[in-house]
Amino acid sequence: MDIQSLKVLMDINAMQTLGSVQSSQNNSSTSSMFSDMLGQVLQASTGDQTTENLTSLLYSGDSPVFVPSNLNSGQNSLAEVISSYSSAFTNNGTNFEEIIKKAATTYNVPEKLISSIIKQESNFNPSATSSAGASGLMQLMPGTAKYLGVTNSLDPEQNIMGGAKYISQMLSQFDGNIETALAAYNAGPGAVKKYDGIPPYKETQNYVQKVMNYFQT
Repeated sequence: MDIQSLKVLMDINAMQTLGSVQSSQNNSSTSSMFSDMLGQVLQASTGDQTTENLTSLLYSGDSPVFVPSNLNSGQNSLAEVISSYSSAFTNNGTNFEEIIKKAATTYNVPEKLISSIIKQESNFNPSATSSAGASGLMQLMPGTAKYLGVTNSLDPEQNIMGGAKYISQMLSQFDGNIETALAAYNAGPGAVKKYDGIPPYKETQNYVQKVMNYFQT
């Protein structure tokens, strides 16, 4: 049995357990059900995975449970089910990838650099805000957002386009040096100029290192 198959079973079991929390009497039946399901897939792993095998995983007990609808869609492999199920909820339905591609093309910035900044700044949470007042995917400060023409920092497209424009400006200002540009993005270009490089701020140094780690892997 492959890891992908085991994972989807564990996901389903976890969701069924959530649906059963209102009644402790359902705990034992949930455990038994999961064991049965696991046994079925172990048997199926020796041959071809069919729609019938997938249908057998659907739970029809009394407890309120959530079953991904694509498990009953006739797909031929659990790997396809997992992929479809995961992508359906990626970024709450917002296609950040397309926005990132657009921003990268518009401002001539590597897509992966934009994604790496977003990962570090907000972990792809478009509603993220900081105590300092930064907000959105790329954590734009109000003054910076205004300067960039961003009227709503919580709008994913405006935020990504604005952040990409800003890192593009920092790259141009610091001769294409990505680390220095990232330091300027975090601490401001004035601080970078003052110290003629990455400022001796622990936060900024850690920031640059983490974003570069994402970018280079």
